[in-house]
Amino acid sequence: MPPVTVQDVLRLALPDGSEVVAGNAGLNHQVSWVTTPRATPPAFTNLRGGECVVVATSVLRALDERLTLANLIERLAQVPVAAIAVQGDIPDQAHTTAESLRLPLIRLPDSCDIREVEREVQRLISDYDAQIERRAAQLGSVLTQRSLAGAGVNGLLETLVERTGRSLAYYSPGGEVRALRARGPARVALQTLQPRTTGAVAHLGQHIWVQQIGQMAPGDAAGRNFGYLALCGDTLDDWDRLAAQQGASALALELAKEQAVLAAEERLRGDFVQAVLVGAATDDKTLVQRGRELGYDLRQPHVALLCGIVDGDDRTIARIADALSAALNALGVAAPMMRRIDDVLCYIPAVSRGRRFHEVADLLRQRLVNDIPNVLVAIGREAPTLTAWSRSLREAEQALLIGRELVGNGRVLDFSDLGVYRLLLLLRESPELWEFYRSTLATLVEYDRDQHGELLKTLEAFFEHNGNLARTADALHIHRNTLLYRLTRIKEISGRDPDVAEDRLALWLALKAHRVLKTITEPVG
Repeated sequence: MPPVTVQDVLRLALPDGSEVVAGNAGLNHQVSWVTTPRATPPAFTNLRGGECVVVATSVLRALDERLTLANLIERLAQVPVAAIAVQGDIPDQAHTTAESLRLPLIRLPDSCDIREVEREVQRLISDYDAQIERRAAQLGSVLTQRSLAGAGVNGLLETLVERTGRSLAYYSPGGEVRALRARGPARVALQTLQPRTTGAVAHLGQHIWVQQIGQMAPGDAAGRNFGYLALCGDTLDDWDRLAAQQGASALALELAKEQAVLAAEERLRGDFVQAVLVGAATDDKTLVQRGRELGYDLRQPHVALLCGIVDGDDRTIARIADALSAALNALGVAAPMMRRIDDVLCYIPAVSRGRRFHEVADLLRQRLVNDIPNVLVAIGREAPTLTAWSRSLREAEQALLIGRELVGNGRVLDFSDLGVYRLLLLLRESPELWEFYRSTLATLVEYDRDQHGELLKTLEAFFEHNGNLARTADALHIHRNTLLYRLTRIKEISGRDPDVAEDRLALWLALKAHRVLKTITEPVG
């Protein structure tokens, strides 16, 4: 069993609200036992040193009116005792005396039971491990009660700070800081930490224990990762780890409760978005009123924003919905939102707190990628009225479909940036576009596939550099003669000459069509 210090007694035995008012320099004193004054003089007998003295000032006055707390501190320091815990008024002279003697002086809450305090310290000294377990269970009970009382996440974090005396932080599943209670070096360490799993971490000279919030048993499909809780200090012990576990369990329940409420609100708001998409043309006034009740101003323009991920399952889409909701709240944007099968839809206002809608979309994407790195964000054009919401949604869908082929997920996929693709999207299922593609580029695509060639890549680089042979060759890391040979093969296989203006335009347009047609597998007609 490790030696018990005054700091241990303060954290693991004394009641909530106890505070050190003097003698902080002695918090590492070892505590051998606990004692209270006798009912008759002498107040203390058989002191051997290292005791934690627990006393009420009212008892001292009853023993001897001439005995002051300062005098008692001087006498006990000669033994020497490890610390003095006092219930009642503590005069300034007692503060000064304890500080000068480096003897910890602790104020106990007025409502505490002195005998119960004595028993708690005895338990700690007699069976350290059992007392830690008992204290952790008490902490779990307190956190549960405060959660039921509506303390929320912030209230639970404040309780953990009070009970542990440690700096702490709460992170999203992606490691983004959601709440921070820390100062000095601990604050810097927690701000720069990006937790990914449960365990001990040494970071910037600080000891940190990370506990996953909502971690379930392996193979448990119902498990949810709500993020991470981290406790930080110069040193950490078993109590800190147990406290982190209790805190993470309480936070998991609180966050699950919050998400249940959000899910109900999400269904309500999703139904509202659906109502706008199918009924805006016939009942604008009713929808505007409903929107106002939900906190939206539908009289201003909006733009459709879609968030999705390639091959995302239901849980991933749920994560995206949670992350988008949190991001909107963080930016102070009131946006109607709806979860769909493969993505999440919301309508952001054209102007939100002085920001244009594209800026808002980019800020949302930056926050989302912290939790979901591969998320795709696409927007349509501005919808000035409710009747245009469907059109903006179709454009966002097209931007999501084609934009990721063009620029990936490195920025917001904007329908307005699609250029000629906007025209090709309208024609992608038409027999005419497929016939044009077959007569221009299909043979090159088949050749590259069969021969593992790079003619298509060469043609794209040729157009990207405006037909400049030197720059095209440099971009492809090939000799100029190799480039000329490939261009000849392109002419022979496709029947189109890149040096002829009309053929060059046809090939350029066919390359654009190739990207569009890859989004569907079978031609129409």
